[in-house]
Amino acid sequence: MSAEIKLILGDCLIEMKKIADKSVDLVLTDPPYGINFCSSWTNRKEFIKNDGLDDWQSMLPIMLTEFKRILTDTGCCCCCCCGGGKTPVTAIFTIEAIKHFNLIQTLVWKKFIGLGWRYRPSYENIVVLSKDLKNYNFYDTSKKCSNVIEGINQDIPQYRGGEAGYHDEHPTQKPIALMKKLILIHSKEGDTVLDPFMGSGTTGVAAKELGRNFIGIEILSDYFAIAKRRIDQTMQNLL
Repeated sequence: MSAEIKLILGDCLIEMKKIADKSVDLVLTDPPYGINFCSSWTNRKEFIKNDGLDDWQSMLPIMLTEFKRILTDTGCCCCCCCGGGKTPVTAIFTIEAIKHFNLIQTLVWKKFIGLGWRYRPSYENIVVLSKDLKNYNFYDTSKKCSNVIEGINQDIPQYRGGEAGYHDEHPTQKPIALMKKLILIHSKEGDTVLDPFMGSGTTGVAAKELGRNFIGIEILSDYFAIAKRRIDQTMQNLL
């Protein structure tokens, strides 16, 4: 089945208002975390928009209201959240999210042994939400679907060497294997997946490879260009 792809350059809080009610089967996204993150792994030193704690908390109810409106009655929402740290962002996100959705599960993605000293960060949370507490899209039939995801390492921007430094890649790019796993659990072929914080397009690549329709929204033109290039290349590879 040929998947339809729609990529939008713009602010998702504005662009999502143009998406029809109950037209999306899965929201799968990696939104800002509210921690004012600035990567030391890439040449890009800008802060992520709406990643300051106050801006992020103000954004959450607007974002979640739109997610609920555009999701089908059995649709799910999977949102990546920062793991650990001094600001309890997973808890803050969850407290707001359950005003709009039912909490299905908080997954732990064991991604690597992190940098630093004392407690070294090595996991992220993924909060899974649904509109209906019991009747929601769940397609894993293995009876072994753990709430701990292991064996998928984080994508780390690769060092080019010399004066060029690190690649100008997205600093928090998620691995395709992780997004594929979540897509397979919570959607079927031909469903529509939305990533309103598309970044470098990993969710779109995974969705296309699995025969899902995809809507991606990204506010920064540089990352939008990277996402478009990656998704276009995926489409060419599948021809």
